[in-house]
Amino acid sequence: MWILLLSFLLSSICLHGMQIDFERFEQLSGFNLYNSSLRVRKYNRTLVTLNGTLEIVAPLNKTIVVSTDFFHSSRGNQQYNHHPAKFPTRDVCDFMSNFYEGYNEHVEDMINMPKRGECPITPRMIYVVNKIFPAKAVPHFFRPGLWKIYIINKIKNVEVSRFEMVFNVKSDFLT
Repeated sequence: MWILLLSFLLSSICLHGMQIDFERFEQLSGFNLYNSSLRVRKYNRTLVTLNGTLEIVAPLNKTIVVSTDFFHSSRGNQQYNHHPAKFPTRDVCDFMSNFYEGYNEHVEDMINMPKRGECPITPRMIYVVNKIFPAKAVPHFFRPGLWKIYIINKIKNVEVSRFEMVFNVKSDFLT
């Protein structure tokens, strides 16, 4: 009886789990504000991590507005549809404060991150070492497939930098 219950419980956990892997992280523009060497690499046979540095070249203050755009490819074939999910559009200081409120535990292991409430954010090197995608940070309504997020910085409604992050969501640990 207990073995049957335990096997049912384990299969339920696997069927409701989510595995998320980085596919790509790339800086597309804005090299006068940031300099990114962040790369996705295979850590071992089953694990993909993010490694590298993000250099903040110039001070970031409330004149810089951060917005996001989400896109989803259900078949994983790079044919993306715009998705309504997004982080709130805010100035960089408010964006970071909001980010720390919800995701602080997922960036604690990054070296030299700005302190909570720091504004303006001073130039620095942020080191990311073997960062696994934090699956707990992603809401459960994210469907399986490839997801692309654009992180856009604007000054006076003019785009000054853009990052692209692509990650793969798998519905369970068996696929």
